[in-house]
Amino acid sequence: MDASIFEFQTMMQTVQAGMAGKMIPALQTVSYVLMVICLLLGIYESFAKGGDTRQLTATVFKYVVVAFVVGNWTTFFTDLMTGFNQIAQYIDNSYGGGDLMKDWGNALSNNWNDSGYTSIWNIITSGGAAIVNALEIGVAYIIFPVAVQVFTLIYIFWGAVVYAVGPLVLALAPSRMVNSVAKFYMQNLIVWNCWAIVYAILACLITAVNGKDMTTSPFFANSVAGAQTQIWIGLTSILYSICILLIPVIAFFVLKAEFGAVGGALLGLVAATNQVARLTGNAAGRAAGGAAKTASSASSQGGMGGGTYRNLSVPPPNTPPRATTP
Repeated sequence: MDASIFEFQTMMQTVQAGMAGKMIPALQTVSYVLMVICLLLGIYESFAKGGDTRQLTATVFKYVVVAFVVGNWTTFFTDLMTGFNQIAQYIDNSYGGGDLMKDWGNALSNNWNDSGYTSIWNIITSGGAAIVNALEIGVAYIIFPVAVQVFTLIYIFWGAVVYAVGPLVLALAPSRMVNSVAKFYMQNLIVWNCWAIVYAILACLITAVNGKDMTTSPFFANSVAGAQTQIWIGLTSILYSICILLIPVIAFFVLKAEFGAVGGALLGLVAATNQVARLTGNAAGRAAGGAAKTASSASSQGGMGGGTYRNLSVPPPNTPPRATTP
């Protein structure tokens, strides 16, 4: 079974073969030194915890496993990538999805050679109002090849980085102080390999809805009334470009099950809303209570003043006369 059915996979295998000649052996030598240092750190950590034999055994076991993986790093990386590519191939062949970027690019090229120039001439003769349509067609025929090249470059660059730094990062696994870096690296290695699977699913989806047929677009043919064929073909190209560029994002958030952050944000929003409502209710209750207390005090003072009111300009009765000064 051919492990590379997509063009970006074939290019990645070419890059990997070039890096495996001189770069990887040098990185493996440095990784062995790091492994010994991390092994010593792991031994010191186990003795610092009172001679924890379980941690010591785990440290030695991780050292043996990492040494085997780093020593056969090229084979390990190739087998891992081949396994994920075969899963992507199985998914793609199950519905005949093919290579979406290659097939749609060829269809765009053939369509432009057949009727592209004629459509541009019709737009020019239609008057100045058709300039927007001409710009849309031009952007659509440019953005898809650019999106394909950007995705291919990101895939190859990210894969080359993962392949190159793998021995160095995995060498940190024996020590518990720094092995979190190795765990995070393995997660990203799996996510990167899943890009091909997500791409194969997208290709099967487009094939299932007959999205590669330019004569009947399932997305814009019926929604853009009276538009030329080149218009909705261009819109479909823009849609495919967005979907292709979103593959790394989908692989990261969906395949890593990063739904906790969204759920946490929603729960935080609900909690904040409840807190604001509770504080508002308490403030309103305190304000109402204070107003009632003030009114009650005022009415009480008014009642008392009504019973004891007197004219202060007249002295009270039984007041002795003021003594006169000789």
